[in-house]
Amino acid sequence: MALSVTDKKEIETMIRKEIKTFLDSNTLNQFENKMIEMIKKEIKRGKIQGDINDIVIKIMREFYNIMWTKRGFWEPQLKNVK
Repeated sequence: MALSVTDKKEIETMIRKEIKTFLDSNTLNQFENKMIEMIKKEIKRGKIQGDINDIVIKIMREFYNIMWTKRGFWEPQLKNVK
């Protein structure tokens, strides 16, 4: 059973109303700005700080691992630089 154009418009209207009531925003840009502000507040509170630290540690470990395993590719080029 396919949705008619009227059904799609009703669903779209309902979703817009939900977003408006949830974050008090009418446009996508306002929604994004509200989400960014919420994230900034959480970071300032320190709630997300631990998650960010874990992500950075994992990224740095992976980067180091990749650089170590591929050292045969980049190491000779660095030794030739004068």
